[in-house]
Amino acid sequence: MTKHFLNPVTDVKVSKLILKHYFENLTDALISDVIIVGGGPSGLTAARELGNSGYKVVIMERKLSPGGGTWGGSMSFNKVVIQKDLKDYLNELELPFIEDEDALVVDSCLFASQLISKALKTQNVKLFNLMTVVDLEYTNNAITGVVVNNTGIEIAGLHVDPMVFQTKAVLDSTGHDAIAANIYSRRVQLPLRKEHFMNAVQGEEDTVNNTKMLANGLFVSGMAANNVDGGSRMGPIFGGMIKSGLKAAKLIMEYIKTV
Repeated sequence: MTKHFLNPVTDVKVSKLILKHYFENLTDALISDVIIVGGGPSGLTAARELGNSGYKVVIMERKLSPGGGTWGGSMSFNKVVIQKDLKDYLNELELPFIEDEDALVVDSCLFASQLISKALKTQNVKLFNLMTVVDLEYTNNAITGVVVNNTGIEIAGLHVDPMVFQTKAVLDSTGHDAIAANIYSRRVQLPLRKEHFMNAVQGEEDTVNNTKMLANGLFVSGMAANNVDGGSRMGPIFGGMIKSGLKAAKLIMEYIKTV
């Protein structure tokens, strides 16, 4: 039989290398500058911006695939729309687009994968998928970490204790679920207005305007921000998500300087 590999890798070595490098990354992620809960478009944009600015960023993604709601486009028609205002930013991402009717049309799968790639190629950014945030750490009147369990354990409802990851700031970019914001609101009885009806023009403005610091060390972006402040939903248009992520990164950097 012809051999095609000069350096074969055994089954055990595969397992050993995966465990070694995964847990090196996981151990290093226990203390960071920023934890981003949810690897959707606003979170990935913020992660890239923060990472490029020298901050140590950890993304906790509940699902198997990061990218949020971008992959399927609209009704599985895999195109999304972005405002012409973001043309220079898409070029920066090396993301091809078609200009049509004063808007930019982008392949949704390429959009998601390029956001992921650009964020994770940043040296300071690490992403862990299948990780569900179940609680927040609160110290000295500020959010200082997240409590995380494996998504499979959470789905199965098993009684297995989670782990704590400490940080200087937490960004909730979990979309319609607003997971971290809801956890916080249950503890301090903060009213959440929930997202409003569909309106693309208003929703895109709301997404950016509602991006803010919700509490000391806790920030919201994207649809999570609209869930907090009652902003409109907007469907498969993503300029607001990009601008929200950029704004969140700026707010977080300003906050960390004061901590």
